[in-house]
Amino acid sequence: LGVSGGFLAPVLASTGSGNHVALFSYYAVLNAGVLGIALYKAWRPLNVVGFVFTFGIGAIWGARFYRPELFASTEPFLVLFFVEYLAIAVLFALRQAPQLKHYVDGTIVFGVPLVAFGLQSRLVQDIEYGAAWSAVAMAATYLVLASVLYRRHAENLRMLVEAFLALGVIFATLAIPLAFDGRLTSAAWALEGAAAYWVGAKQGRRLPRIFGLLMQFAAGVAFVVDAQRSYGDTPVLNSFYLGCVFIAGAALFSNRTIERYFETVGVFAMQVAKVVFYWGLAWWLFAGMHEIDRHVPPAEKLHAVLLFGTGTCAAFTALWGRGWFLARLPALALA
Repeated sequence: LGVSGGFLAPVLASTGSGNHVALFSYYAVLNAGVLGIALYKAWRPLNVVGFVFTFGIGAIWGARFYRPELFASTEPFLVLFFVEYLAIAVLFALRQAPQLKHYVDGTIVFGVPLVAFGLQSRLVQDIEYGAAWSAVAMAATYLVLASVLYRRHAENLRMLVEAFLALGVIFATLAIPLAFDGRLTSAAWALEGAAAYWVGAKQGRRLPRIFGLLMQFAAGVAFVVDAQRSYGDTPVLNSFYLGCVFIAGAALFSNRTIERYFETVGVFAMQVAKVVFYWGLAWWLFAGMHEIDRHVPPAEKLHAVLLFGTGTCAAFTALWGRGWFLARLPALALA
């Protein structure tokens, strides 16, 4: 209650001037207090309250008042808040490790990069390749941090290391299409949803699994709603195709996660796994067919479709042979 009042005070006392330097400086002090407490106590509600108020109010201010000329005075605060809550996620896992090994706070671990990258994309939207370089920076941060934690706390923080490694790979992957087109927010949602589901399955927690699946389906809907935008002229390396592939990959990864942790997720999840698998397969096929239709000469389209279909079935045949149960369906479809 005290921290909530602290974060609400400047909002309630606001005169509407939009003085962001004073507001964010004040929030930086409050978050330093939350970080200081995190050094000694694993108080998850306190961390979540600080995260929600900091990034929530920051997003509201950005929507109302942000202009490109304010970049120099806004970017340092976003980076500072991101670093603070990244440190809080690590400290929370360290404090929990002696009592509950391999536990991470999915809300902070996955919520912070998702929200921070969304706000960062808004700040750099007028900078050429700004979102791509931002994705590279976040990928490097998570990969370096995963490496350091693996060397020093491999036993107690294995789950956090794997989560950071997954985030590093995700942002490194996102950097490629962001360098060509700017529309990949929905694909990022899908990848983050897959990561959240994976953590929920590993820890036996239902809420992150439900959130992860809903996030992936919401990403698909958002992508379809935004489908009328330009596609880009580069074959394969354009945001439309790679966005579809990321959504497909997230769904197929979630399906494989359900199969691997079927004892944890339960019988109902095994039925959901079929829906998730067909969802991912449909996005994969749609992406390939759409790309063929746009970039392959009419006389060669039938050959390209046959090659794409056969290659897809062959790939799933190999995956079926490695123990992926539902991969047998497109493998058998080749006949």
